Formats: sequence, C-alpha cells, structure tokens
Amino acid sequence: MSAGFEGGALLEAQRHCLALVREQAGDHWLASLYARPQAREGLIALAAFAREIAMARFRARDPPLAAMRLEWWRGVVRGERDAEAAGSPVALALRAAMLRFALPLELVEAMLDGRLDDLMPPDPFDFVAFEAFAAACEGARLRLAARIAAGAGRDLDAQDAHRPAGLALALTRMLGDLPTRAGPSLVPADAAARHGASMGDFDSRRATPGVMAALAELRALARRNLGEAEQRLKSSPPDILPAFIPLATAKLELDRLERHAARPFAPAPAVSPLRRQWAIWRWARRF
Repeated sequence: MSAGFEGGALLEAQRHCLALVREQAGDHWLASLYARPQAREGLIALAAFAREIAMARFRARDPPLAAMRLEWWRGVVRGERDAEAAGSPVALALRAAMLRFALPLELVEAMLDGRLDDLMPPDPFDFVAFEAFAAACEGARLRLAARIAAGAGRDLDAQDAHRPAGLALALTRMLGDLPTRAGPSLVPADAAARHGASMGDFDSRRATPGVMAALAELRALARRNLGEAEQRLKSSPPDILPAFIPLATAKLELDRLERHAARPFAPAPAVSPLRRQWAIWRWARRF
C-alpha cells in the first residue's frame, strides 16, 4: 500500500468520512454497525464517496461543471491523482479501501457513469435506460459494499440480489426526489406514455391523471423488486447482509410516497430518524 494511504493522515480521513456519513447518510452509518469491525471503515468510505458524487449536481452551477467534478473523481479512482487525493479526506479513504478490499475499478467507475447519466440523461430515457442507470448508481454500490462486507476480493452475491435491490432503491430515490429535482426528469418516458402522460408534464410538475397513474406503476415496481431482493437475500451468505441494510428503509419511503400520492411534486415530511433506526433493527433480525 502506498505510504499516502496509511498512517495518521488516513486515520484522520476515516474520521472525517465517519462524521460525514453519520450526519448526511445515516442509514449507511447504521448499516456499517452490523458489519464485521474490519469492514466498517471500508463501508463508510464507500458511503462517503457515494454521497460526494451524488452531491456534485448541487455544487456546480451547471451540468458541464458538475461533470468535470465527476471526471476529477475518475482520475482519483484510477490512481492518477494520488497527490491530489491526499488532500481530500473522502478520496484518501476511498483509495485506501479500494486497495485493502481489492475493489474492482470498473464497479467504482460505474458509480461515476451513473451520476453522469443523472446529470444529463440519455435521450430517449426509457425504462431500459433507467435500469442501466440503477445498475450503475445503486447496483454497483451494493456490489462493492457486499465485497467489503464479505472480505477482500470475495464476491459472495451469488444470487445477484444487487440487481432487484439496486432497481428498488433507484426507483424509490427517483420518486422521492420529484419535488426538488432540477433538470430533466428521470421518470422513464415509456412508463409515462403508457398512461398518456408526457415528460413535459413531469418537468412542469403537473399532477395529471396520467402522471399519477405512471407514478403508481413505478411505486408498485419498486415494491416488487424490493420483495425480490429480500427473497434472494434469504439464501445468501450472512456476511453480505450489512451491504443491503439500506433496503430496510426503502419500504418506509415507499409508504411515505403512497400517503402523499395525491401531491407527488410537493415536499412531504421526512421519515423520522427513530423510525428509520427501528426499521433497520427489525430488518436485520429477519435474516
């Protein structure tokens, strides 16, 4: 391991990531507590990285500038910016985790590709494109987290639980982001068209009957994939389960969206931290 990825600087970077994830991605912090102690720092570093690249679209004035930030991260994960990475706590912790847990570069880069699609969705953005987006943003992250939880170089997700899990999480997040999202909608165009809705309806935040029907279809699809993922996890090695604990709160989010289905573009009260913690504890006890 490079000297830049060990010692006091790394410990300080890991503390920074822990504070960041605990404050801004609490579900992932709680999930790390269910993992083996030797895996926790890797899971936290991955969660901090996922948070950083998800926030790129909010920290730049326009999509091209945000894309430049994501390309900076691509250089970091390829090991082309180690000197610069040493000055970024999240980059330093991530690179150390990649080395320690032998994380495949293509999966880390897939997370960046997914965020680029989030900035500038391909045209047409249909359900096939959404599945690819989900596999990159959420599916790749789950595969990496499962490898960290299992131990260096081990891929124990033989049931491919990451596929339905990633789709369920991506759908839930997309639906929850409708009130605040700026830029093109990530609602699949073919799902909208099946119900007589247009992408203009979504971009203009018009809750037409077609929009409501399309969103109901997508919520139902998220629930089905959530159930499929949990079914696959029942026959998966217990070592990887901490990687999938964020599924525990997906049902809470879908329930919240159902309760406010009549106003899909209006901000709704968030699920309380206590309820999220309780849901995670109950979910973990099921497996």
